[in-house]
Parts: sequence; structure tokens; C-alpha cells
Amino acid sequence: MAASIIETRIKWASLLVAAGLLVQILALLRIHPLSFVAFLVIGCPLVGAGSLLYLTSLLLADKPESK
Repeated sequence: MAASIIETRIKWASLLVAAGLLVQILALLRIHPLSFVAFLVIGCPLVGAGSLLYLTSLLLADKPESK
């Protein structure tokens, strides 16, 4: 069975959030100024993009027609 558009978008959103959280966890494990930069420049935009993709996929989902 083929996945619908919303399922595909939610899967991509979850991958983006998971990647962002992984970068943030790895940045927190090391105490270095570049870790903070990686946290802000890589991790936060990935989490933000995943959150926005999730919310827009919910807003733009095809609503079933009521009879």
C-alpha cells in the first residue's frame, strides 16, 4: 500500500527533528566553543524545519469530504 502525502511529509519531519536532536546531543557531550556553534547553526534549524514541516503537513492535509 502506498503511503499518502501526509504520511511521507510526517516521516520527513520526524527524520529532520531526530537528526537535529542527535546533533544537539552530540554538541552537548563535548565542551568546546564550536560545539555551541554546531548546536545553534545545525541542530536548531533542523529541529525548526522538522517542526514547521510537520505543522504545514497537518494544515495542508486533504480533508475528507462529508456527505
